[in-house]
Amino acid sequence: MGIMRIFVASKSMIMRKGLLFCLVGGLFSVLGCAMKKMPEGELVRVEFSRHGTMARAEFEGCVEQDSTGAFVLRAMKETYGPLFEKRLDAETMNRFRQIIEEEKMYKYKERYTPMMQVLDGWGWSFSAKFSDGSVISSRGENAGPRGDGLKRIRSYMQELVSHI
Repeated sequence: MGIMRIFVASKSMIMRKGLLFCLVGGLFSVLGCAMKKMPEGELVRVEFSRHGTMARAEFEGCVEQDSTGAFVLRAMKETYGPLFEKRLDAETMNRFRQIIEEEKMYKYKERYTPMMQVLDGWGWSFSAKFSDGSVISSRGENAGPRGDGLKRIRSYMQELVSHI
């Protein structure tokens, strides 16, 4: 009888410790997500690409500062099309920053994957660099974040190069 009580007491203690561990782990994960905030520096680079099953990118676009300090956009006007180049002003760069902030893209996870294995499909990557050294970097295969952030970044890049 004594051994049975020890076994039940041990099992109960293990269950309590397990529950405590789960609660503490959950708290840390919630706090970790809540702590992500929009970088304070100016946006100096933004890049987005989407890949299908073909060897080359379905879409790619990148805005970055050149050696003179001017912003240069290199992006596709259409799916699987050639890259076009356009110089941008700082106000246009602020619009990209605004999209990132409005869509809370700074809260994106580093990686998105589906719950089940997919052997064929699509992938994407997004990154943004700020003057304070902050970097947002996220990518996915057959899965992505909620919201329209990636779609808005792509659409804005295509809109800008469509006027060339």
